[in-house]
Amino acid sequence: MTPLQIFLEIWAEQMTTVPFVATVNCPVDTNALPSLWGAAVYQPDTRSDVTLGSAPWVEEQGQILIGLFTRSGGGSDALDAAVDQVRQAFHGARRDGLVIFQVDGPHDVDPEADGEWWRLALTARYTFQTVRNQTGPLYHGWDGFEELPPGRPIS
Repeated sequence: MTPLQIFLEIWAEQMTTVPFVATVNCPVDTNALPSLWGAAVYQPDTRSDVTLGSAPWVEEQGQILIGLFTRSGGGSDALDAAVDQVRQAFHGARRDGLVIFQVDGPHDVDPEADGEWWRLALTARYTFQTVRNQTGPLYHGWDGFEELPPGRPIS
């Protein structure tokens, strides 16, 4: 499972009053959206091996940008309950190798916007740990590497 899939499982269980709408790289009819909804953008920063061997421990770090949306006209506190729900659901959450350390925000995405939607964003910083299997036909451990002492040129 990917960090985003795990994140969406937690959303489905914990964010009971804010439906998730898949909007990233998807055509969306904004007239058909509910008056309150959320979306997320998965943004990994780094992914690196933290151990050696044929099954290295891999750690990915990044952030999941959480968008909360409601129809304009409800005032600046219209998303306060949804913001609290995001914090309760994700701050310190951990499941299947995903650890969400903190939820920052809300960040006002566009305070001067005068469109149909009031928008806020929160940032969930995460670490995701897995083990990669390197025992297939492309991986042969140390077979094929000349073992030479340091300083001797490879022939």
